Amino acid sequence: MSSSFCEWEKTNGIVHLKLTGADGHHYLTDEGLKELCSELAKIREDAASEPCRALITTSSPGSFCDGIDYDDLKRSMNPAEQAKALSDGMAAVIKELLEMPMLTVCAATGDAASLGLALALAHDDLVILSDASYRLGMVEDGVAVQPHIASLVREKTDRWYTLTTLKSRWRSGNWMRKWYFADCEAGTPDGVLVEAKKLVEEWAGSDGEVHADMRKQLYRESWNAVSVLQLVPE
Repeated sequence: MSSSFCEWEKTNGIVHLKLTGADGHHYLTDEGLKELCSELAKIREDAASEPCRALITTSSPGSFCDGIDYDDLKRSMNPAEQAKALSDGMAAVIKELLEMPMLTVCAATGDAASLGLALALAHDDLVILSDASYRLGMVEDGVAVQPHIASLVREKTDRWYTLTTLKSRWRSGNWMRKWYFADCEAGTPDGVLVEAKKLVEEWAGSDGEVHADMRKQLYRESWNAVSVLQLVPE
């Protein structure tokens, strides 16, 4: 199944979701976030009738997801309001991922920045490309980090300050792996996918709903933050 921003298919009980932006950046727009949230909801609903083992999220060639297009943001009538709208849209996506009744694995086959990094971290497991670059970097780009994004970053790593300070630097996949941001790394995009599939094979869970409930408890601050917003895609 596909939309203009993403597509997915299910093979042998595994859902493969791919970001399909044509520019290689996979920038997140209001429309793209609504489409992504809608497709995740369809995957979750499909799993209710036919249980799935896992969701693997990846992207077409280029960056995994560069998040906010700051050049485009600066051209908008109200950059701060638009940035908040994008962060709110990501909250709905994070909520869908936290509710997903199956293992979720992000195969980040390229760079990830701002809300794109949040998207990657919202999965249970993360596989990164060794020489790709990863950075939150929203503050120095003039965008306030919303509470639900801050909660997610804090709960996913104790090194959050290296990604969010005013002078945060791009971090390589090697660095991400060393500091436990990621579960695995690989030297090629194909290798990232191989490692993601290995994580699925290693997962011993069988009850997706129990897995989702446990996830909400383990990442309780993030779950509460996105639940309070009560976001429903249009």
